[in-house]
Amino acid sequence: MRTAVATLAAALAAWPAAAAAQVLAFGSALSDGAVLQRGQPITLTGQAKPGDTVSVTLGDAARTTRVDRQGRWQAEFPAMPATTGLTITAAADNERAELTNIAVGDVFLCSGQSNMQFSMAETALQANERKVPIDRSISLLSVPIAPARTEQADFARPAQWTNAYAGSADFSAICLIAGRAIAQAQKVPVGLIDASMGGTPIEAWLPYEGLKQAGGSDEGLAILDAFRADPVSAEVRFGAQLDAMWQMPPPPGQDRDRPRMGYANLFNGMIAPLRGTRLAGAIWYQGENNTRRANPRETYRRQLQALLTTWRGRFGTQLPFVIVQLAPFGPLSDGPGENNWSEVREAQRQVTLVDPLAELVTTVDVGERLDIHPPLKKPVGLRAAAALSHLVYGGPAEALGPRPVGARRAGGEVRIDIASAGLMAASWGRPGPFILCQAGTAPDCRFADARLTDGGIAIDVAAGFTPDLVRYCWGAAPICNVFDRAQRPLPAFELPVVAGR
Repeated sequence: MRTAVATLAAALAAWPAAAAAQVLAFGSALSDGAVLQRGQPITLTGQAKPGDTVSVTLGDAARTTRVDRQGRWQAEFPAMPATTGLTITAAADNERAELTNIAVGDVFLCSGQSNMQFSMAETALQANERKVPIDRSISLLSVPIAPARTEQADFARPAQWTNAYAGSADFSAICLIAGRAIAQAQKVPVGLIDASMGGTPIEAWLPYEGLKQAGGSDEGLAILDAFRADPVSAEVRFGAQLDAMWQMPPPPGQDRDRPRMGYANLFNGMIAPLRGTRLAGAIWYQGENNTRRANPRETYRRQLQALLTTWRGRFGTQLPFVIVQLAPFGPLSDGPGENNWSEVREAQRQVTLVDPLAELVTTVDVGERLDIHPPLKKPVGLRAAAALSHLVYGGPAEALGPRPVGARRAGGEVRIDIASAGLMAASWGRPGPFILCQAGTAPDCRFADARLTDGGIAIDVAAGFTPDLVRYCWGAAPICNVFDRAQRPLPAFELPVVAGR
């Protein structure tokens, strides 16, 4: 049996010959039935013999391009309005390739770990919601799951665009439910790309430059730098560490419960091959795996910001992102203690607060404390669609649900201002749970009574207590009851308490 080093060396040595033998083909994200993004320049990619000239047509438009030394070609076309029934052709050196049933509409990328991967077949839906007429205008592309040690130009296996009405049981439920709402409202073809994998950390989805931007991975980045400089030598020197960094799932005999780093492996194999794909927006649902990190709020905040920045570097600087906040999961608690799941939720909220092209979807009311994969994905998908509608199409902010604005001390109360058309405290008329915290060597956090007011919530402060922070819906699986009049939940949050008037 050849060693990993010998295998890698042979592959590197054979690569130029393999590239030279390539026949004319389109890029991984293109097939019959594909959807291209409207209103943006269109990039078509593919492979052919190095040095060949390729003639490419999209509908009535034509372009000529040269194949580079790696056997890659790329053709740029001007933006187009929404349409259907187009054909793409490519011709070079007596070869011809053709794609049919091409549409131009709005394309969305859905990514993350298992709750994004969670399929339509698994989610809680009525029978008449499994297939609906609007599905005829929606096309689906599932990216093959494949980690890779370097950025790949193509998917590990062929992938085919399919029509949602023809079958969607295995496709991401959140992604399709959101896409349905958008297709219904916008009356254009919709393309949905699902690139997700269960049990994966955000590090696996960050490109190399994103890992450097986020920081905190110096040892792993040093090994990556060595591999990028000389793969064969790095395999000899760091073989076991490279396997630990990149292999998903972990090799037999290794602790499967230990947090896995990933270090760009899923970006390399599943996101990088989407090069040239134009998008209307993206939905990101991930973070469960990162709750086991040290200092999870600050670490995840930096990583999520790096993911948004670096993905926009690949797909467009103005790419809107919808971030799904972690759903409740884990033990009930009768105390106001610290919790890593809450820390990651707050990191997700903070990232969207400072990013005008990002919005938060809360899931505090649709979790399942005994199942990390709650089956109620319809509300999540519809909320993601409302957030995309706001970011992409200028839809109303009110549709996003209530949002905390700030907290201030007012006499014997802490007043929280809430952006909302009206609030309700479900079930017992008193909003909660709220926690007030006073800073110190050992922070003193206490549950506190609250009531609804015009424009927000008032929380009672005990005599002699000076709170610096207020928290809502804090804990692994808290039971939270603040909603707006449309029954949309207030997200989990932490706010500093400032001096009031």
